[in-house]
Amino acid sequence: MAQKDREMESEVLTAAIIWDADDKEMIYIPGGEFVMGSDDGRASERPAHKVRVDAFYIDRYPVTNEEYKRFVEATGRPVPCYDVEWARPEGYNWDPETRTPPKGKENHPVVLVSWEDANAYATWAGKRLPTEAEWERAAAGPGGRRWPWGDEFIEGYSNTRESSATGTTAVDAHCPQGDSQEGVADMVGNVWEWTSSLFRPYPYDADDGRESQEADGWRVLRGGSWHNDLDRARCTARLDGDFLFFNNVGFRCAVSANDVPSPETSAEADGMRQRR
Repeated sequence: MAQKDREMESEVLTAAIIWDADDKEMIYIPGGEFVMGSDDGRASERPAHKVRVDAFYIDRYPVTNEEYKRFVEATGRPVPCYDVEWARPEGYNWDPETRTPPKGKENHPVVLVSWEDANAYATWAGKRLPTEAEWERAAAGPGGRRWPWGDEFIEGYSNTRESSATGTTAVDAHCPQGDSQEGVADMVGNVWEWTSSLFRPYPYDADDGRESQEADGWRVLRGGSWHNDLDRARCTARLDGDFLFFNNVGFRCAVSANDVPSPETSAEADGMRQRR
């Protein structure tokens, strides 16, 4: 391939896109090797080890209540509404009669969603949940930052206990200062996010069965939430989803770069639009 052709391909791949099915902006993350995990973190984050991911796109923001509403309207799926004290649903339950989210939280991340709910949304949108390797690469960047913006915690760059958080905030409330190197937003704090991966010890190996979508077991949550402090709201922090759903658990979606058509292949008909 000539150098000019490579530059043109790179320009296409690095563009943000709008995915037509759910009208969400997605950010391109180049493939390559990065260091996953942390030797300074909790036991589940060790050891730090090299992992390679293929190029992919990831939602710039977590899925919001407003976006999830379009999904439940299209599919008839039950809305997030639970009468279980342990999930702390007060203030986050949807109205089961009108099938609408809590007023004032339309642009907040949807919560009280199970892994199955998140996976169903991703399937409906023609996407998938990110692997935890992809999630960490998107959050930490190629250099493995401790937080998306850098290695020093800065109060006010994310929705955590340090900012006196009392609940979820709008997904763009900490942009652009809290964004990752490539412009992915709200990756730490606000809500833990579902991934496709089973919660298994490191080193991460995508071929050892942990990425089986049919296997039983708890799935990995990443990113920390408004309930957590800076020790848990980090790029390498992991949590198993053994509680099924909670008022601080949401998700975002991904798609492999190979599955994203270029503008020359009738992009809109294939489910995306380039965004410059």
